[in-house]
Amino acid sequence: MQKSISLKVMSFNMKRNYFAFGDNRWAYRTQLIAAIIKNNKPDIIGTQELTADSLKDMLDLLPEYSYVGVGRNGEDKGEYTAVFYLKDKFKVEEEHTFWLSSTPEKPSRAWLAMFPRICTTCTLSLKNNEEQKINIFNTHLDHLSYLARINGLKLITDKMKEHYEKYEAPVLLMGDFNATPSSKTFKKWWQELKLQRELSLQNAYTEKYSCKEEKIGRSYHGFKGKTVGKPIDYIFTTHDIEIQDIEICRDKVNEKYPSDHYPVVAKLAWSYQ
Repeated sequence: MQKSISLKVMSFNMKRNYFAFGDNRWAYRTQLIAAIIKNNKPDIIGTQELTADSLKDMLDLLPEYSYVGVGRNGEDKGEYTAVFYLKDKFKVEEEHTFWLSSTPEKPSRAWLAMFPRICTTCTLSLKNNEEQKINIFNTHLDHLSYLARINGLKLITDKMKEHYEKYEAPVLLMGDFNATPSSKTFKKWWQELKLQRELSLQNAYTEKYSCKEEKIGRSYHGFKGKTVGKPIDYIFTTHDIEIQDIEICRDKVNEKYPSDHYPVVAKLAWSYQ
């Protein structure tokens, strides 16, 4: 008999804590970010730009979550692509952070990237049914170098294939790609993805908007609340996950935006025997 559970996932670039000034400083935004998360109640969150200190701040406000990940400069140094998960619902079977470079197992920067870039992956099982697993990949691609973005995506795709085969379990990819759907980066990666057979992904936006960028709107707004534009933050799944809905959450808290990116939230159905 086939069963199905509902999952809600979020990709959220929370803006590193030392770039913004005034009311947009990290100290003023922690409660706003926590409020957005509590209002949406995601099971899994792919975060970008948190550091060790800001990770602790979020966990203090969101004790129902735990996380996996390391900093891009090694161990607890630099920005994370941490994956948050509800600790009462999931057990971590495997976790790993790799660098988007020719030496992915050690802190490194490649392909003209401005900074070291990473992807954090984990395999989660349901605590009430540990045979059921899902593979999570979360990344933040370089904002300047096309080579870093496209080669990083190729490496991530290879790693997703490995996990899909190893666990025979769904794959979910999310993050800040710093590239719109009509960009050279996205189109080349998506075209190459369609040419191989080992892993087939669906773009959550396509399910709701037919990937018409003007309908999706922007996911980065620079604290200005703009909506017209194109997204750079994404959620993808393999086809064994049903995408029921996706939205770019443009809510304010106390008339303030919690970050310079809007979080992307998807409702999914995960079916299994």
